[in-house]
Amino acid sequence: MGLCPFHSEKTPSFSVNPEKRFFYCFGCGTGGNVINFVMKIENLSFTEAVIKLAQEAGIPVPEVSPERQRIQEKRQRLMELNQLAARFYYRNLRSSFGSQARKYLTGRGIDEQLARTFFIGYAPPGWDNLVNFFESQDIDLTEAAEAGLVSPGRRGYVDRFRDRIIFPICDHLGRFIGFGGRIIGDGHPKYLNTAETPVFQKGRIFYGLNWSKDAIKNADQAVVVEGYTDLISLYAKGVQNVVASLGTAFTAEHARLLERYTKNIVIAFDSDAAGERAVQRGMKLLRSAGMKVWVARLPEGEDPDGFARRHSAADVQAWLGQALPLVEYLITEALNRHNIHTREGKFAASHEIIDVLAELENAVERDEYIRYAANKLQINEAALRVDVGKRQTEEGGFRPKPHIMPKNRHTIRRVQIPEVSHEELVERDILRWVLHQPELLDDFKAKGFSADDFSAAQYQHLFNLLAQGEWDEEGAAVAGELLALDQPNGKWTEYINQFQEIAWKRTLTEIEEKLSSLENERKGFDIHMELYVLLKEYYDVRRTVILSRRRDLARPAGRGENA
Repeated sequence: MGLCPFHSEKTPSFSVNPEKRFFYCFGCGTGGNVINFVMKIENLSFTEAVIKLAQEAGIPVPEVSPERQRIQEKRQRLMELNQLAARFYYRNLRSSFGSQARKYLTGRGIDEQLARTFFIGYAPPGWDNLVNFFESQDIDLTEAAEAGLVSPGRRGYVDRFRDRIIFPICDHLGRFIGFGGRIIGDGHPKYLNTAETPVFQKGRIFYGLNWSKDAIKNADQAVVVEGYTDLISLYAKGVQNVVASLGTAFTAEHARLLERYTKNIVIAFDSDAAGERAVQRGMKLLRSAGMKVWVARLPEGEDPDGFARRHSAADVQAWLGQALPLVEYLITEALNRHNIHTREGKFAASHEIIDVLAELENAVERDEYIRYAANKLQINEAALRVDVGKRQTEEGGFRPKPHIMPKNRHTIRRVQIPEVSHEELVERDILRWVLHQPELLDDFKAKGFSADDFSAAQYQHLFNLLAQGEWDEEGAAVAGELLALDQPNGKWTEYINQFQEIAWKRTLTEIEEKLSSLENERKGFDIHMELYVLLKEYYDVRRTVILSRRRDLARPAGRGENA
């Protein structure tokens, strides 16, 4: 018996049974085996907990497939390169030519201690500082390019980050997976992140979680901000249960990651329009994950970084303590956008509020906010209730959450999946084919496709599991939803062609965006080579698309490949 590590108590209620090999707390009801304990105490996934225990006990981890082994070794190598680069940037900030960068950080309220805590570094001016360092360490520059640290140029490889403050980005286990660079002075882009790599996917990570996860767990609350300096400034004022989403994009992967540590979220984004849109995008994701969400509002033109630097720790805590429940925040914002003292303004505000209220699944919560909104609008509560009911009917009512069903003829039933874009629909149907006919996976891979060709994070994850012959809870959930649907109609080749068209279109769009940003990033001789490389890639893809369509047109009717 002992004090429970999962809740506060003065009288021991936590018990361990060595014979039956399980633990149970009579106070909070938490229980399980050693794997469950490590998962909960360390906030690890099942696989991570098993590997950790095996390593500590000296038990060899079961061998994985050669392909999976290759992927793991590649990921490990890229993280080692990132760690080496982080040390290089860290030393640069503290060297003689890092004086201007140190002065800039001091002006932003980041002193030497904070800079050390967050391992902040500096990428000096010049095109090949990191390249020369890697060469001195006999590092393969092609691997450094895979890690997003260098890029091929006209005369060899060049540094990706130049004359920028460097914020190392770690995963929740503290492994270096990428970087964010903030330019000193004027320039474009102001912030530059590591591009997508095998270890860095922006939609799957939070900046600072490796430092804040224990504080989040202890406070049973996470404060979510947008950027690096927002997080550091709040951390300096005692708010250590904070993470940054690396911009306003918020994904289902983010929600699942936070759910490991808490179900209570305070969103503290900027007060601009982009920040408000981010709050509303995150609403459905967080609420659908069963989380409770509050929004900490700031005066117009303010951001968490500036507010924290100009106010005391007590003021910052008071501001966060006044955060509004998400639904109340959305109602208040609708009221503020319109002059509800006029008939037209009242109509406009009520339409927005009805949309918010119609999405509430909990009847008690919906009833309470209908009364609250009617009082604020000074309208008849019954009328508002009728309009909310109509909106729910128009939208077809609430969709039940999909559940995994046992795969036999007695229990399989159709599961309604939320509306998706055409792109995601095609991706979903490709995976449905593969799940129903596993032999098609080899055909799909033989055509050169990989997980990176899927835009939806959950489909990327499922494809990786299928390709590696592995499984986990998240993959099982997605596969269960897809297997509950009927097998796709039509021909496999038709789906492949649609998938290829989408992949080509996405590639062309990405190149166009790179060309647009490169045009403003810098001037000089070396830009011509980068433009040439991008344009060549652009026209190679266009040529491939055109030739493919010509072949389709030239193919005689009835001679197409069968499913």
